This record gives sequence, structure tokens and C-alpha cells, in this order.
Amino acid sequence: MKKLTALLLATAMTLSLAACGGGGNTSTPSASKSAPPAASNPASSAPAGEDRPYYVRDASEVTGTITVYTTIGETEQDALKSLWNKYYPDCKMEVQSDSVGTLATRIRSDESCDADVVIGGMFAADGTTYQDILQPYTAACDAEQLYHDPAGYYTFYDVQLMCLVVNPDLRDQLGVKIESYDDLLQPELSGKIILAAPDAASSGWRQLQTILATKGDKFDDDKGWDYIAKLLPNCFSTTSSKDVYNLVINGEYVVGLSYESGVVAQIKDGAPVECIYMTEGNTAMAGGAAITKNAPNLPAAQAMMDLLSSAEFQNARATIASGRGSNGTCDLGDLPSQDTMTMVDLDFEYLTANKENILNKWNDLVASIG
Repeated sequence: MKKLTALLLATAMTLSLAACGGGGNTSTPSASKSAPPAASNPASSAPAGEDRPYYVRDASEVTGTITVYTTIGETEQDALKSLWNKYYPDCKMEVQSDSVGTLATRIRSDESCDADVVIGGMFAADGTTYQDILQPYTAACDAEQLYHDPAGYYTFYDVQLMCLVVNPDLRDQLGVKIESYDDLLQPELSGKIILAAPDAASSGWRQLQTILATKGDKFDDDKGWDYIAKLLPNCFSTTSSKDVYNLVINGEYVVGLSYESGVVAQIKDGAPVECIYMTEGNTAMAGGAAITKNAPNLPAAQAMMDLLSSAEFQNARATIASGRGSNGTCDLGDLPSQDTMTMVDLDFEYLTANKENILNKWNDLVASIG
């Protein structure tokens, strides 16, 4: 029933949008602002048909099969498939799901790999990590995007903010407030906090970035690490981002350090938890997709990037999965504007260059605590 509802919502959204327009997203980008290199883009220069937005190609140009490697969940896949089948009925969409690391390894090691695109798991701070298996492309709605990949490989469609997921019944039983990172140091919460390990889960790595950005006088300084040293004894660590909000929902933990979209989606689905934005501040990270270096069906791969960049897709995704879009004309729906938070910019070059050192320091702290 949930999947059917999701499909109906996505279909209704697509029918209500005729172009890349939508409600105003007034968030300010904290990621790469420079424009990516120019690339051939037939969709952006071709006139749209009466029933076709400018970012959609003529259906006769997109046929055959497009093979999608992805990290996104089934609900988001359904929203994407609904739009894809609407505009490109003669191009079959085949999906293989896994972690981005596993998918990248498959592409690198299998000469016969037929992947056309990788969707999800690719973030602004990746640096050159995946560039050897990708090719640059500038998507049709690039001018509307708040975030850009300076190297021109990624097409962003998602903006990830961090949050605390709180079980209000358990919180109230303890008689504590949970509004900030500092609140997690309350002795009443000892052993009642769950987080994901930053070397094993994307939400853990993003939470570590956000703590270091908001708890120190500058990123990665002793003050930020002193806070982490106080926090860790109160926490249980997991290797799964989903475990964090699921175990808080199930009442096994009072609070978890998570990411916005996952928590808000659970709340929309009826989960009895709250999404709390830390009073110290927050960080934003753009995530997206890319075309593989040897994409067998290049026209379809380019058409997919164009669709992902559109507010039409990003609004449909937000409706069913509470994702925060990267297109500046997107409707935020029930998500708060970044203008209502204290946003701290991240230095992606520093993160890329120092990721190993930061994770080693985290693991050394964990080992010292036992």
C-alpha cells in the first residue's frame, strides 16, 4: 500500500509540473559554486515540444536500455521510474542496487560492465575518488542548480543536512531536553545514544564533519575533538546509517545522530520520533549522480542526468521521500529553509585531503575509550 501511494503521489506531482519550476528554495549553497566545464547538451538547446519540458529530449532519441547502478532506495527508484517511463517509454530502465563502493569496484574490475549511470552515494567532498570511471556532463537544468561540481562530473539532485532523531516518550521519561550536541553530554543519556561509525557509514562521516565544523573554533581543531572525546563514552556505534533511526524508533535508544532525509521520511511514514536540528548549527553536502566513462547508451545516460537535475524529479522525490533538492526552484515541502539554521561551510578540498587522518583520529579515540 505504501509503495502504491508513493507511485500515485509521484505521478500526480509529475502531471502538475510542466517545467523546471516549483516553490522557492531560498537555501544558500555551501558547496562548490564555480560552473563546471561546458559539455555537449542536446536537450538544453533543443526546443521543447508541446507536451515536453525543455530538459526532456524527444522520445525517439532515447531508446534501448539504460542500466542504472544506484544506492537509492526503492521509493526513490519508483519516483524516478515513473517519470522515466512517462517521457521515455521506449527505453527500458534496469536497476542494480548496492553501496557506491561496491558499485565502483564492479565498474573498475569488469570490462564488460554495462552500467550507464551511477545514482546516489556521490558527494561534493569526493574529490577525484570516482573520476576514473566517470565522464563529465553538464545537465540541462544546470543554471537552476544551487550546487555545482567544479570538475563537471557530478549532476547534483540532493542536499544532505544532519539532525538528531529523538524518541520523545523516552526523552520525557528521563526529564531531559535534547536540542543540541551539548545536550548529548547529559549523564542521563549515557548509553542511550546511537551513532554510525564514520569509517563505515555515510551518515557517520557527515555527522563527524558537522561536529568538527560546529563545536570547534575552526574545523578539525582540538576544541572539536575534545567534545567528541566527551561524547563517545555515552554512545553505541553501529556500521549502518539505517540502524540509527530504526533503533531509536524501536525504543532501544533515546537519541541518534542521523541525517535529515532518512528521519523525516520515517516521520512521514508514521514513526513516533522527532527530527531535531542542532542549535550549534549544521552543514550541507550536495549529493548526486554521474555518467560512467564507457556508458553503452550515452543518449539515455545524458537524458537521465537532465531529468535528475530538474525540479520536476526533485519535487516528486521530496513528496514521497522528503529529500531536499539541489535545484533552486524546488519546493521544500515540509522541510525548513537553511536560512532558519546556522549553516557552516565545509572546505571540501581539506576534507578530501585529510579524510584518512580524521578517521584515524576518530578510531584512536574509540580505541582509547574501549
